Amino acid sequence: MMTRKFPPILLAALIGLAAFVFYTGGAIVWPTSTEWLMRGDFGQHFLGWNFFRNTPMLQFPLGANLAYGELLGSSIVFTDSTPLFAFLFKPFAALLPQPFQYIGIWLALTVVLQAVFAYKLLSLFSAERLTLFLATAFFVIAPPLWWRIYLEAESLSAHWLILAGLYLYFGARFRWRGWLLLLGAASLAHAYLLAMVLAIWIADLLQRWLKKQVSPWALAGLALSTAVCLGLLMWSTGYFMLRDGLSQPVGLSYYRMSLLGLIDPIAWWSTVLPDQPRGGGEFDGFSFLGVGMLALLAVVVVLSVSRSVRSNAAQRPAPAWRWATLLPLLIVASGLTLQALSSYIGWANHDVLVYPLPAFLQKILGIFRASGRMFWPVFYMIYVGVFYAAFKLLDKRWLPYLLGALLVLQLADSNDAALNIRKSMREYRWTSPLQSAFWKQLPPGYRRIAITMPAVYSPDYFPIALFASEQRLTINHGYFARIDQSRLVTEQRKATETVFTGRYDPQTLYVFLGDALSLSLWEQAKLTAGPDDLVAELDGYRILAPGWKRCSECQRSNPAYAAAAPAPPADYTLGTAIDFRTGGNAGPYLTGGWSAAETWGTWTNSNAAAVWLNVPGVPGQAIAADLTLEVLGQAYVMAKHPQQTIQVSANGQALGELHYTTKINRGKQSLRIPAGLLEKNHGRLLLLFTVAETVSPLQVMENKDMRGLGLGAISMVVR
Repeated sequence: MMTRKFPPILLAALIGLAAFVFYTGGAIVWPTSTEWLMRGDFGQHFLGWNFFRNTPMLQFPLGANLAYGELLGSSIVFTDSTPLFAFLFKPFAALLPQPFQYIGIWLALTVVLQAVFAYKLLSLFSAERLTLFLATAFFVIAPPLWWRIYLEAESLSAHWLILAGLYLYFGARFRWRGWLLLLGAASLAHAYLLAMVLAIWIADLLQRWLKKQVSPWALAGLALSTAVCLGLLMWSTGYFMLRDGLSQPVGLSYYRMSLLGLIDPIAWWSTVLPDQPRGGGEFDGFSFLGVGMLALLAVVVVLSVSRSVRSNAAQRPAPAWRWATLLPLLIVASGLTLQALSSYIGWANHDVLVYPLPAFLQKILGIFRASGRMFWPVFYMIYVGVFYAAFKLLDKRWLPYLLGALLVLQLADSNDAALNIRKSMREYRWTSPLQSAFWKQLPPGYRRIAITMPAVYSPDYFPIALFASEQRLTINHGYFARIDQSRLVTEQRKATETVFTGRYDPQTLYVFLGDALSLSLWEQAKLTAGPDDLVAELDGYRILAPGWKRCSECQRSNPAYAAAAPAPPADYTLGTAIDFRTGGNAGPYLTGGWSAAETWGTWTNSNAAAVWLNVPGVPGQAIAADLTLEVLGQAYVMAKHPQQTIQVSANGQALGELHYTTKINRGKQSLRIPAGLLEKNHGRLLLLFTVAETVSPLQVMENKDMRGLGLGAISMVVR
């Protein structure tokens, strides 16, 4: 009677719900509660949705989100905003309150579904309800799940997709519709989870072929039809809107998993086991099993070994898997483990084995640069294997007591982690720094915000981007999982050109952030702003509002804004060599994107770096002939990356390109600077060097340096 009133699957869901409330407090599900999201990755995901809710319903791709980042980020996919829920809530955007967030709802659903699919999966191997509920609880408190939630990655926290994949794998028959639905859901959650579920799907195809459940021709048909359906869904979602920048191999060896990952608690997750030394990015490959699970693993290993040694017929036989079931999983698990460990296999903070990857394979794997995450399916396979062995080896009467005791042990041992997660969700406070009346009365004529200049990432971008999303303005900048690098280079040159020519769009509000290159452009903007333009520093941001002074209401509402006098760059005498080596004279001229000087010269360490000069006496004296920029330098090129191109502009005007190859690397190259460029810009010269694809020494396995290197400058001269 009780079972009819409370179906087991509902009780499993309640276990998940209880865990969600225990770890988060539960209040984050309230749709208008957004303060806890105003930070880091949560902020990125919320912004993606807040812009997307105002995009046209009839657009293609359906997931296009051009108002946020314009052509740089392009779609809801690249803000990790859980497209599944974005598509679900968008038709009701006009009815939803402002603000509205679904991240808390998604997290609650994620933990509940973690319990549901854990129970369904374990039910394939046991019918003991109490035992199944206790085992389900271990999946619900799995450390990687809650670590990922703590790291503000709600879409990546949908580990239930992996459990659902394993459930389909261990089913009696191949379920094509189930797989199609699951793969679609994974593609609408996160690309990493899609890759993991695809790996289990491939294993299932191999399993069904080995078991002769599906013929090779039928197998090929199923694979092709699934690929077509999935490809169309991904196309519609916006996966393919980037022209380049999808693969970023630099993180492959940094965000790895250590060989000690299964027993490394990363400080909070155990008071029993010691924290292990690790490399800088191994936190992303966190795969600690938990003290309770490690103890259960030890028990089943000891029992398995003892029963294999003692050939007593009275003993229950050790668990045996059919090879056709086990082999495909072993193949997939081995591949995923190798990817998670990366080509720099580490033990603690030491590399025990380093091996090169072919360039094509590195390019493919670079799409999933945080390689340590790829171990998650193997992590849950270990959980399933341990519980399967426990169900077979341990007495059914005593197993619930053992599981209950180990569950309490794991909860108690990881209590510090629970406290930190709960504190993070409950106590975070944020207030927008944009408190000036200026932001509240921005005239409707402004339709766009231009961050000058756009970059891969700027730490102070968030309040401005949030303001743009709330006011339904487009913005050319943001924080994205992937960015179109070639378009970024183009936009950076255009931003520089706009500032130096003074051709400001009257419908665009220009905002200058706090990085060195943006501050240099800000000083130039003070000179090129028109008489009706507002040039001011407000709430820690520098703004240029074209035509603001013609807005009579704005003038009445605000006192006159005082703009500081322009600060010129360091004086430079034409013909003087700028030395980039240690002890050289380059320091005062460098603005943004440069590493520290070395004995041979200085590397650029981002996709944009600049040299900022002021030539005294100009425009008092005319410069009749063209100038010449001579660059003595090199690029970071080697066999795996045999060529590099550096685009060069002066005051936003393209000068040309510097080309470097492994055959012709270090040397002097010259570019022409048009006559009159200095005179038109008050004697100032901003030489901008942009690189569409920087390369790190870690990426090419030279050393563990993660800097994205481009141009190695030794000296420059303008004559």
